[in-house]
Amino acid sequence: MQVTNFLPDDYLHRRGVRRANWTCLGIATGTLLLLGAVTAFVFIRSWSMAGMRYLTELQYQEASHQIDDLRQLEQRRAGLFHKVELSTALLERVPRSNVLARLTNHLPEHTSLTSMTMQLEVIKTKPKKAAAGTDDTQSAGGKPPTGAAGKNQPRVVRTKRLRFRLDGLAETDVEVAEYISRLHADPLFESVDLQFSEAFPYQEDVTMRRFQMSLLLSEDAEKVLGAPAAEAPSVAESAPVDAKGES
Repeated sequence: MQVTNFLPDDYLHRRGVRRANWTCLGIATGTLLLLGAVTAFVFIRSWSMAGMRYLTELQYQEASHQIDDLRQLEQRRAGLFHKVELSTALLERVPRSNVLARLTNHLPEHTSLTSMTMQLEVIKTKPKKAAAGTDDTQSAGGKPPTGAAGKNQPRVVRTKRLRFRLDGLAETDVEVAEYISRLHADPLFESVDLQFSEAFPYQEDVTMRRFQMSLLLSEDAEKVLGAPAAEAPSVAESAPVDAKGES
């Protein structure tokens, strides 16, 4: 059956063009809406990231301020420790003048000191209480302490002691030996060691003995200097005997 279309051809053409235009417009509108949604999503995402970055920067700034405050506190603490060390160094527990007077008074005749230096030295010693307890235990039972009591006892104690180095001149080795014996007999000093003693041309046709010795300041130096003169040992009486024995 043949269908007869009474519409003009130009009308049908315009209607087809109109439908194509509306279809293209719809596609363009959908594309624009999709692009707008994507743009909004990206914008919101970037805004949230910017907010997170801002919060992170604030946290970093706060942490940096805390670190700066901690450094300032450490610097203040170091300054306080330095001041304490300076104050303890200025407050001499054993006056140097007294030590120098002891060293000078012990000099034999025709003997003199040319130089004296001192420095702090770390000395490893055994604790007195632990050593005494060990001796008592060994003498009573014949065996060293075992168990927790033996483990808790410190084996070595590190203490800071003053070490003196003395340089001097003497006529003979007898005066040097006498000086060493006097220092040995003085409870203010410990570990008196002679480093060397050699001939030294002092003047024309005059030869003397140049010597060097080192010694430690006793741990009980304050008690020794604070003890009465009657309780102090007689160094002058015992020194000549020791000097003869060493010579």
